[in-house]
Amino acid sequence: MPLSILSLANVSMASSDETKKAMRLLEAASSGNLRLLKEVVKELNEGEAQGIADKIKGITDVNGATAFHLAAYHGRTDICQYFVQDLGFPADFSSDYGDTPLFDAAMGGHATIARYLLSHGANPVALNRQGVNGAENTEFTPILSSVHAGSLECTKLIIKAGADLNINCPLAMACNRGLIEIVKCLLEAGADPNIRNENGWLPIETAGLGKKWDIVEMLFPLTSPVPEVLDWSVQRMLKYVKSNAFKKKNEEIFGKNLADLKVKGADLFKKKEYAYAYFIYDKAIGIASFIGSGDATLFSNRSLCSYQMGEGYRAWKDALAAQRLRPDWPKAYYCIGAALMLLMDYEQASRAFMDGLQLDPTNREMKEAHREAVDCLKETLLGEERVIW
Repeated sequence: MPLSILSLANVSMASSDETKKAMRLLEAASSGNLRLLKEVVKELNEGEAQGIADKIKGITDVNGATAFHLAAYHGRTDICQYFVQDLGFPADFSSDYGDTPLFDAAMGGHATIARYLLSHGANPVALNRQGVNGAENTEFTPILSSVHAGSLECTKLIIKAGADLNINCPLAMACNRGLIEIVKCLLEAGADPNIRNENGWLPIETAGLGKKWDIVEMLFPLTSPVPEVLDWSVQRMLKYVKSNAFKKKNEEIFGKNLADLKVKGADLFKKKEYAYAYFIYDKAIGIASFIGSGDATLFSNRSLCSYQMGEGYRAWKDALAAQRLRPDWPKAYYCIGAALMLLMDYEQASRAFMDGLQLDPTNREMKEAHREAVDCLKETLLGEERVIW
């Protein structure tokens, strides 16, 4: 979740001056500018009774990340130390979503910060707001964050600190991503290869679906025989996960899950919880792919989540996927144009919006977006002319 100006749109302050302070605070934490961060903290702390921790917790990006969380995600060790040692923040300083800086350090693959936070009391089994003690039983723990990042070093640190290796099946995630060294590490630390993930798949089934043959071989002697697989062997196991019987077994469950995920994603987007909405749409796209249902709406919605988080390239890729699935759909072109605007490619953005207008000439939002792209392009060209002269 790299920081951008768009990422700061969630900041809610009483005046433009306070908004500028908030933006400077998040930018300083993200970029690692400790001097600027100290200046802003001093300004925020002047003349008011409210504690600095409460003020900083109230200043977030669209992902709900505070300055402390952003510093951890971007690998800014000295700033994390400043928050803990100088400002007295707990290492488990929680965001509104329940994420702690350890989640973000692990997600960014920053072992030095993870080690520092753990040494200062960070909880290796913390659960975010929608974790197993919350509503959905599908969200992240620090160990899942480190596996998602593909960071073997962070994974080892969090395991050593006492992570629960069987909540939401980090082993299945490592198998899905083909992270063989992390798979080995988790197994050696006691991860159970017979626990199923939220899709109902065993780690060996996940590895087989992803054609991770070396991981299948590794898991086979540790996995209890699957009743549906007669003559239990690696070859029979691989044949089973490719079979129509396996697909049909999952289609009914996945169909309901997909419908639920669409509703949840839309609700989260409406609440401006874009990071969680992205995660939900990502899961939905995976399910749709498995059951052979290419859904352009899912890609366009995930694109808009990325756009709101300032992730222009990721938004553009998903918008193109939506356009490939539905080449006559105006929204796909709007998403392409919006992503290109974020990438400051105003010429291509204006063309994308124009393509959308050819499909829907009365679309007011598309017209306004096209006008803005053209204006930005003119301004850019005019600036280039001034440089030449």
